Amino acid sequence: MDIKTLFIPIITDSGISADFTAKFTLFIALLLLVTIVCGKLLKKIFKLPIVAGQIIGGIILGPSLFNIKNFKFLNEPIQFLDSTKQYICNIASTDFFIFFVLLLSSAITVTYLLWIAGHETDVQDIAKVGIEATLAGFIAAILPIFMITGTVYLIGTDYSIASALGQGVVFAATSVSIPIAMLISYGKMNLRSSKATVGASIIDDILAIILFSIFIIILQSGMLGGNINTTEMAKNTSIYNSLIKMLIAFFAMYIIGKIFIKLINNLLDKSNLSHLIPPFATLMMLSYFSLAEMVGGLAGITGAYFAGLFHRSSDKKHRAVRALSPFVNTILLPLFLGSIGMQVNIRGLNLHDWVNIFILLIVAVLAKVLGCFISTWIGNFFIKNKENKWSFWESYLFGSSMVARGEVGLVIATILNSTNLMTSNQYVICVTVIILTSIASPIMLLIGFKKLEDQKIEIEYTAVIGPFENLSTRYLFDTLFKYVEKTEPMMPIIELSEGEKILSLSENTKIILNSENKIVFKGNEVKIKHILKNIKQELVRDLDKIIVSAED
Repeated sequence: MDIKTLFIPIITDSGISADFTAKFTLFIALLLLVTIVCGKLLKKIFKLPIVAGQIIGGIILGPSLFNIKNFKFLNEPIQFLDSTKQYICNIASTDFFIFFVLLLSSAITVTYLLWIAGHETDVQDIAKVGIEATLAGFIAAILPIFMITGTVYLIGTDYSIASALGQGVVFAATSVSIPIAMLISYGKMNLRSSKATVGASIIDDILAIILFSIFIIILQSGMLGGNINTTEMAKNTSIYNSLIKMLIAFFAMYIIGKIFIKLINNLLDKSNLSHLIPPFATLMMLSYFSLAEMVGGLAGITGAYFAGLFHRSSDKKHRAVRALSPFVNTILLPLFLGSIGMQVNIRGLNLHDWVNIFILLIVAVLAKVLGCFISTWIGNFFIKNKENKWSFWESYLFGSSMVARGEVGLVIATILNSTNLMTSNQYVICVTVIILTSIASPIMLLIGFKKLEDQKIEIEYTAVIGPFENLSTRYLFDTLFKYVEKTEPMMPIIELSEGEKILSLSENTKIILNSENKIVFKGNEVKIKHILKNIKQELVRDLDKIIVSAED
């Protein structure tokens, strides 16, 4: 097709047609307006995550409701003349616009999202989250694959083994941003379950991306059969060769990340060229995306994720993420989520499809909650102190905060939709369930918070120590923090409130350094007395080390 011989020209001698450009910018403006407004309104009114609200905005603009493609002032047909076969093709302007947004999303937005997810991953934090979060990260990623795959294969007559497994992989990843945003908005980040969620969701995402890459390799090998379009993914390679390529790609990404990215970032920082760090980060992000896809046969998003992971270690001031995140979050992400919603046509769903959606939603929720319950049940065997063991409602909150699927699941679903692996109807069902998990999660959390509050002791035990004549109260508070840091199952956090330092522990217990130079203990009586007894013993041991020699 010769684009320069358009019947109604888009490209003229003076450049791109002004009328076409105006219509395209109006299309982008409408898409941004509706998605952003829907995201904000649904968050404010129904406490829905912005991700879910913006997808709903796209659904409103799509064929499910208004169908922006039929707006007369936008959909003037573009006529392409095929010079080889001598016939004219009519394409609606809006189809071209949507194609461009999808192309932008696939090449740039998705890459940025996974780069930012990698940049927000702190490997050291993963090591601190404890056995429960580590187990939950693995179990809650693997369990949905088996449960969703089995469910889809049983209830869906038009699902092949490959497409059923693909659906399972989509629901493996938990959204990192959605649960954290919800827990912060509810003021519950001090809970042990909330801290475990952070570590578990990070491990969960990493594992889901790796599992997706392995799934793509299996598809390429033809082991799952079917007419699957993997032309762009170097199909028909053996699993052995694919694994060798994958290992080479991982090794190359590791060496480049540890040496080259670190070296260039440090050089730019020391040479007063720090403004070039964000462009360099973008360059490496796109290069890693291509390296993973073209060399390793991996999903390109895997490369983008590791590019962000390696960049974090050498960009201590987070210059790149500070420069890139605003543009991604305010422009690219709403366009991406809106484009997903515009591909969803719920008008085409019949009663049988809605029954399948309901069943998949129940299984998707149970898979994550069950995975967290299993991990806390195992973790309780390693906790000797009975007061520190995970309760039912703590485990429930942990599981509920892992229920929401978000960007990674949507990205994987979008990639699989571009092949013959998913039909358009299956894709709509998949995206609908992802949206519903984002709606179910905050509702489940609110129920859990209420039940946890009901379990609080009606008369809260309080103990006050200090001020002391010879001992600094602030020093004792710091000593208490070091002690609980070693003994608490999860890392305690210090909050500042109205001139007070508040140390929040498990079992609804708090240690407060107040403005009167006193230390106040509130919460579980047994736990508080245990802490006071042990800290007193530690101070006595330290004092016993002071050797006093008598003078002659």
